[in-house]
Amino acid sequence: MKAQTTKILTILLLASTPLVFLPEALAGDEFKQAVRLLGEKRFDESTKLLKKVVYEEPNNSTALYYLAVSQHYQGRTADALVNYQLILKKFPGTDAANRALQAVSTIRLAPGTTDAQWYPKAATKTPSAANTVRTYSGGSSSSSVSSYSRSSLPEQATIFFEKGDAGLKVECFINNRPIKMIFDTGATGVVVGKNQLEEMGIKTPEGEASGYSGGSSNASQQAYWMMNADVKVGTIFRPNFPIKVLSYNSAPPLLGQSFIQDFAYSIDRNAGAIRLTRKGASASSASSASGAYNVPFTWEGPKMVVTVEVNGRPYPMYFDTGNSASAISFGMNDLKALNLNSDEGETVTTGGVSGSGHGLRFKVRRIKLGPIEKFDIPVVANYTAIGRPLVGQELYEGFEYSVDNDAKLIRFIRR
Repeated sequence: MKAQTTKILTILLLASTPLVFLPEALAGDEFKQAVRLLGEKRFDESTKLLKKVVYEEPNNSTALYYLAVSQHYQGRTADALVNYQLILKKFPGTDAANRALQAVSTIRLAPGTTDAQWYPKAATKTPSAANTVRTYSGGSSSSSVSSYSRSSLPEQATIFFEKGDAGLKVECFINNRPIKMIFDTGATGVVVGKNQLEEMGIKTPEGEASGYSGGSSNASQQAYWMMNADVKVGTIFRPNFPIKVLSYNSAPPLLGQSFIQDFAYSIDRNAGAIRLTRKGASASSASSASGAYNVPFTWEGPKMVVTVEVNGRPYPMYFDTGNSASAISFGMNDLKALNLNSDEGETVTTGGVSGSGHGLRFKVRRIKLGPIEKFDIPVVANYTAIGRPLVGQELYEGFEYSVDNDAKLIRFIRR
């Protein structure tokens, strides 16, 4: 099916606003069927079919917009937000982008929510709601995550890491099988490939994929499945926990926000240790310390957004401990917005869970994040990167830091 113009069907704002239709242009049969299902408010069916269309036509902005709308109506708000933001980044200036911008302005996700992309259905709360964290069912999976009390988690824990080329590498166990994973604050949850589970001797999920997702290195997407597994890191044990399984993962598996969402934590690079304190515990290793510099952040879905100065201009970016490629990983659109010159850059190859990508490595005159100020520092701009730029480890090298999710502060201490 050929790429479509955006004059097929227009669906305006959600919630209390009814579906609004415009005249259709030429469209493929599957796209027309998906549009019809969406108009009939058969959102489960339209989402399923639109995922297929988007996978087959990654440059069809209209199909991606309708997928986001269908997910929005399903109540999968975080999923919808991811796709709306993808439209804004990948298809600026189009009708789809203009309508995605309207939709984004109406979305209010709970602070620190971790259900973007792969936790569509929240389980009901247990009676002791004040001491209970959110649990999820894994999409179309027949098994669901067991509700668990925050009090079952240790008050304090220490996870030791190796500093490898790909980031902070920690020892994890999935169904009692050991595997090295990257501690990644830019990842929403636990991410692993089918190939990696097979190497561990763990049965992989079968049947229809739960959806399609991509990474920061390129704009390609691949199928993923949700499954539940027992996940253990240090003394933190999450039974029957949802993990995202990619069709193939060429990068190290990721340990992301969903696993650590109930903890404040600090990272001591000298000791090679991540120290975690359960929220509500009597002592917190992430509490304010003398000489610490506080950098505020906001939540955008499950990702932490900080403001970074680039040559004196403030710019929002994701704080990402999994980015070991450079001090900052930009997209090409960011260079234009910040008026950065990459003419003297050298071509580089980057990698991630979506595979490899290509970009340019060049120097920026000045970058500042809170107390951290560096000059003539190398950065990378990926040709096909989507989403906000990623703050990487090279920028805050030489600092220890702690993250207080409740106060929305990253506290840096110079080593």
